[in-house]
Amino acid sequence: MALVLTDVWMMSRISVSALAAGGLGASIYFFIFIIASSTVGCVANLIAIAYGQRVARPEFGNSQIRLAVKGATMLAFVLSALLMASFWLAPLVLEAAKQPQEVITLAMEYVHALKWVMLPSLILLVLRGLTSAFGNVRSILVMSIITVILNVPVSYFLTFTLGMGLTGLGLGTAIAAFMVMIGYTVWVFKRDEFKQFAPWLHTEEYSLKLMSPLLLMGLPIAIAALLEHGLIYGGTLMAGTISIASLALHQILLQCLSFTWNFNFGFSQAAAILVGRDYGAGNYEGIKRTSIQSFILVSVLSVALSAVFILWPEMIASIFKLDDGTGAMTSLLASVISVVALCFIVDAWQLLAINLLRGMKIVSMPTVMTAIGYWIFGLPAAWYLMPKFELAGIWGGIGVGLGVTGILLLIHLMVVLNKNSKAPDVGCSAYS
Repeated sequence: MALVLTDVWMMSRISVSALAAGGLGASIYFFIFIIASSTVGCVANLIAIAYGQRVARPEFGNSQIRLAVKGATMLAFVLSALLMASFWLAPLVLEAAKQPQEVITLAMEYVHALKWVMLPSLILLVLRGLTSAFGNVRSILVMSIITVILNVPVSYFLTFTLGMGLTGLGLGTAIAAFMVMIGYTVWVFKRDEFKQFAPWLHTEEYSLKLMSPLLLMGLPIAIAALLEHGLIYGGTLMAGTISIASLALHQILLQCLSFTWNFNFGFSQAAAILVGRDYGAGNYEGIKRTSIQSFILVSVLSVALSAVFILWPEMIASIFKLDDGTGAMTSLLASVISVVALCFIVDAWQLLAINLLRGMKIVSMPTVMTAIGYWIFGLPAAWYLMPKFELAGIWGGIGVGLGVTGILLLIHLMVVLNKNSKAPDVGCSAYS
């Protein structure tokens, strides 16, 4: 997401139309990518549980980790091939949603370049799941920073120096992602603690059934993520029916939400890893302690970030060059920023709760709750509020959906924690 954030920043340097179209293209990409990333990404939970099982059964735990890495690697290649082909259907969907034709054309230029980011991004998710389960989180931070540092000059050169426009932005992002994937793969599997888990070792272990645990756990997660992004990107289509300016600003606000989401996702994923370890080791008191501490942490963080956006909206206007001389875009930003900032808080709650539940391999009921929150409350609210409040109404509906979902998931989490006074049964393994 940080890669696309820098892309959107450069889009704002091209034109408002490029920002609107490129942002729409980014929304299309992420809506498809979320299917793959949610499914492959749950390998982190499986590895964390296996890591906890190593305490009592070291050899068994190591074999579970090795098989999880192989299964996730296979799934990354399969899903990349299938989902990249689906982007050819995107123009039909956008036309049916009554998006401007000139916006669709520009958006697809960006999408067809950006789609090559999918495979390296999924492989990096597998590697992140492995290193984070072992507590090596510093390498993830370094890898993320290097990716952004590479992306900016490469994308800038292709876009502005060579004049490739949105296509250059997408290709620059893909080149940076491939370079980091290769470098991080070499670094990880050269280390003694990870050597035995390299996916090119023990190739006789490869089997289609290795993908089954990931699909069983990941598909409900993918459905939940699609429901959430259906709400958010449904708002994108609604914004496109208002005006190009509204669509452009909506893309900027989505990047602001993604910016805060990345912070909260990092803490939520770390909490889920700790919960997964405790779940694998049968330490239920540890699960309760991690849940409480992480809730306090993400709440404080999201409130602080919300305050920054509410108090200094001119900072956003300056970063994305919204001042076009008329003040129209800046005024539009001021009318909606408070509503968006409140979304940061409820988004943090639902993100943390659903990740903590995933750490305990609880995925079915959260999916039902996301369907209720996003589609029964969120989308209808956005549709109802849009005619009167326009972009602020759309974000009000998004906030309602995130808020209802967050409350439902937190209640479910509390019920699970109170119900399980004794250690959960973790005798079964993902790979047997």
